[in-house]
Amino acid sequence: MDLLTLLLLMFWYILPAYAANGLAVIFGRGNQFNAPLDLGKNFIDGRRIFGEGKTVRGFVGGVTAGTLVGFAQAVAGENIGIPMLLSSHQTISLILAANALGLDNAMCIITINVILLTPIYFALVGYPPMIKEAILPSITKGFLLSFGALTGDLVGSFIKRRLNLSRGRPAPGLDQLDFIAGAIAFSSIVYVPPLELLVAAIIVTPLIHLATNTAGYALHLKKEPW
Repeated sequence: MDLLTLLLLMFWYILPAYAANGLAVIFGRGNQFNAPLDLGKNFIDGRRIFGEGKTVRGFVGGVTAGTLVGFAQAVAGENIGIPMLLSSHQTISLILAANALGLDNAMCIITINVILLTPIYFALVGYPPMIKEAILPSITKGFLLSFGALTGDLVGSFIKRRLNLSRGRPAPGLDQLDFIAGAIAFSSIVYVPPLELLVAAIIVTPLIHLATNTAGYALHLKKEPW
């Protein structure tokens, strides 16, 4: 699998988590009908559990948005992804290879249909054998990725409060990867993606996180560019 395909599949797989994490900032703005998730309470060390930045409306809005992205992906995967995959040069090459083995047309069609979209098919066309679930998302995975992302973000905020880092203070590494770790952990309940996708997500996410936060800061949606 070439690098561009890997990056596209990684982005497609993790998109609900990105959407939830990014849109939670927008949904969490303002005080009307909003409240901090920790209800203003302190932990046993006397510091806030999460802080004012983690709100009920932000969490619920982010999870809802990410889940809707997962639903849209499921529809797109069935109606766009599969037809594109079946008409790809990899599938055509597989059909030509079957013909080259001397199979007649009927036998060729039967063979292709038997292995189509199975781990054998993906291995033959050069993809990780268990890539199907990443190509064809579901609303369940969308919810788990979104809920996991914002839960991971909460864990990151909890750790930052314990380290006595005030809201907005950078925590390199933690700020960029807490939500992605949570998303992967929760979504693994139903699907563990290929190692290549996990490694790509861990490497690329900090760069995307920096770019989106810088854009959010420029648009006055965030108070700090990290």
